[in-house]
Amino acid sequence: MFHYIKSSRIALLTCTVLAATGVSGQANAQTADDDVGVADIIVTAQKREQSLQDVPIAVTALSRDSLQANRITNVMDLAAQAPNLTMRPAAGGAGIPSFTLRGAVSFGSVAGQDKSIPLYIDGVYIGSAQGSAFELPDLERIEVLRGPQGTLFGRNATAGAISIITREPSGEFGLRQQFTYGNYDHLRSSTRVELPQMGPLSASISYTHSEREGEIKNLGAGVRWDRSGATKSKWARRLNVSPKTLGDDNVESVFAAVKLEPSDSFKTVYRFDWMENHFTPDGNSIVTFNPSGAGAAFGAILTQALLENPSPIANEHRPKAVNNSFTVPGYQTVMGHNLTSTLVLSDTVTLKNIAAYRKSFIFSGADIGGLGSLRVTPTVATMLPTIGIPLATAQTMIGAPIVGAGSQTESRARQWSDELQINYDSDFLTVTAGAIYYKVKTITGAPDGLGGSSILAILPGFKLPSGRRQLSFNTGKSMAAYLQAEVHVTPQLDVIGGARITRDRKTGTTFVYVANPGRQDSYTFSYKDTRPSYMFGVNFKPNDDILLYGKYSTGFVSGGAVSGIEYPAETVKAWEAGIKADLFDRRLRANLALFKADYTDIQAVSGGQFITPPRPELGTLVLREGDLDTKGFEAELTFVPVRGLTLNAGAGYTDLKFTNPNPLLRAPGAPVTARPKWTSNLSAQYVTDPLFGDATMMFRVDATYRSRIRTLAQLNLPASFNPIIYSEEMWQVNSRIAIRDIDFGGGKAELAVWGKNLNDADNPAFPIYFGYEGSSSYVRARTYGVDLTFDF
Repeated sequence: MFHYIKSSRIALLTCTVLAATGVSGQANAQTADDDVGVADIIVTAQKREQSLQDVPIAVTALSRDSLQANRITNVMDLAAQAPNLTMRPAAGGAGIPSFTLRGAVSFGSVAGQDKSIPLYIDGVYIGSAQGSAFELPDLERIEVLRGPQGTLFGRNATAGAISIITREPSGEFGLRQQFTYGNYDHLRSSTRVELPQMGPLSASISYTHSEREGEIKNLGAGVRWDRSGATKSKWARRLNVSPKTLGDDNVESVFAAVKLEPSDSFKTVYRFDWMENHFTPDGNSIVTFNPSGAGAAFGAILTQALLENPSPIANEHRPKAVNNSFTVPGYQTVMGHNLTSTLVLSDTVTLKNIAAYRKSFIFSGADIGGLGSLRVTPTVATMLPTIGIPLATAQTMIGAPIVGAGSQTESRARQWSDELQINYDSDFLTVTAGAIYYKVKTITGAPDGLGGSSILAILPGFKLPSGRRQLSFNTGKSMAAYLQAEVHVTPQLDVIGGARITRDRKTGTTFVYVANPGRQDSYTFSYKDTRPSYMFGVNFKPNDDILLYGKYSTGFVSGGAVSGIEYPAETVKAWEAGIKADLFDRRLRANLALFKADYTDIQAVSGGQFITPPRPELGTLVLREGDLDTKGFEAELTFVPVRGLTLNAGAGYTDLKFTNPNPLLRAPGAPVTARPKWTSNLSAQYVTDPLFGDATMMFRVDATYRSRIRTLAQLNLPASFNPIIYSEEMWQVNSRIAIRDIDFGGGKAELAVWGKNLNDADNPAFPIYFGYEGSSSYVRARTYGVDLTFDF
């Protein structure tokens, strides 16, 4: 139905209404018999526990109900859950989420490059982008912080931060078992055990298994590739057969927590999370074919090869089948340790220390062009001399695959961090101060011994060329100290100031193989920078239910170098003003934020062919794209008109303008890509009175919207590229209906039916332009199923 709604008008109307009414994070109604209203939400957006309505930051807090209803089990599921936030999974199966927030695009796909929208788990920064899309452990909530967070969250938070908070042990014995069955053979079993407190100790452990088949059939299934040249990578050698379906997941995960609380003044919590995923990359379809982009000779070869062995050509909608013969199964594992200790020294002073170690690994091989059917036929063999292959040699290549665009990536990351925080709170002054040490080591590129991308490559015997190194070894160290103080001038007026000083050092070596003349090059770099960030603001509370705030803040994304080519730090200066209000006896929560941010030296990923002189053998680089000015607003509304009914609405608008562009990457007047102007999220939840015993019914529906976005930056493209030049506006609708708290054998049971992307939005997700073709992955298909949960 939503395909036929004039959704841009609806989004505009929604935003107008919200702006007029004022606007908060997603919340649930209070359930006390004598009280109907919006429940308080506790967040840690300023590194200490506060009510959401007391935090002078635009924050969306996703509650357990919202996480469950929207099936948010992976970082990739966060698209459009907060105003001005969108997400696209990067092509190639590298497990990289590409977030857009307030007009800033966070990618971090190149070795050593940082992100402008960082992920945090229990206060720990996740450094490596590769493999950072993983199954989330036992969740308490997710907080989306919008706007620069450079003082408390540090470098690389120029557009905001996403903070994931997991559950602590409760100290009370409990067992929760949830089973899920859904379409695409989706099976999920999640078991959580809470152990009873023994003296000062309490603990919990959970285990989850989740599997599903992909929704796109692979017409190239069964093709076997020879990656024996990857002498140091067992996964590249093992995972060699193209799969039957694309978008599969098979996840095992464990989360454990142990809490030691010997007194009211001291607590330490150890958390461990581990995940393993055997997956297949999403399907990529060829959308348009432009053989002239490969040159006259190779273009003619491609045309003949495609004529004799056609690959299905899709359009702007998700296809049912593609030929991704170069795609092979992938493997990912993530593991983390976190030790968080809190010491209350007095009524006013608290110390906290967060020590953590994390590591990750991912291997993926993907056909990102969708031309997996191409082969050297007898006719094609007679044409190969036009590209310098002798006819006698060409005859021996008959049957060999012609890879239009294939990628293979392998990434390892290890990180260590320790953060010491001091919190002081009195009637006159509140201070949060701290120091942090962070170190990360990454190895990113192709499996050692093999090349990286295979572009317009003929591979006799389905063997990938060996004896090559396309790898980057990077080490990053960061030390920082920060302080943020709130002076309570009066009970209604606070003046806030904060500063952070950060010292970064990055070193690394990149190995590049130059196929012609067959030379192995290496590039080393060393990068040092010490840089401040700061903020100041004013909070005013005319009464207990209204907060007015305004602030000015700065931030930066660290610079660095790739293959000997340096890129500068990306910086931002931003203003924000907002109102947070609980109205009508807390039946209405209305939060509104207005913002303006000016970014300098935006970092963009591009190819070596765009530098002077061109260096295509360098592959991907980080280059300065230009400066970006953004402005807009965000509005969130929670309304509880009657007991049991909770309505949420959010909307965001961002206006963008590029200035001072780098002519190598952006021509004057070139379009802005991957950044929607409008986003919106709506939800309604109703919980009935008890039907029998304690059993109630819960009905919930969520809808998210983003406006049309430009996906390809190139100008004057042939008309055949039209299906992927834009990704049209998109609604996605999720729903869940449950009967809860059914008395069952001394415990409680819950039965629920759910659906995700019920309207089956099928837009292009990550289009790619190759010159000779255009291809894309797509939004995942509609899923639905049943949950059965037991609590004892």
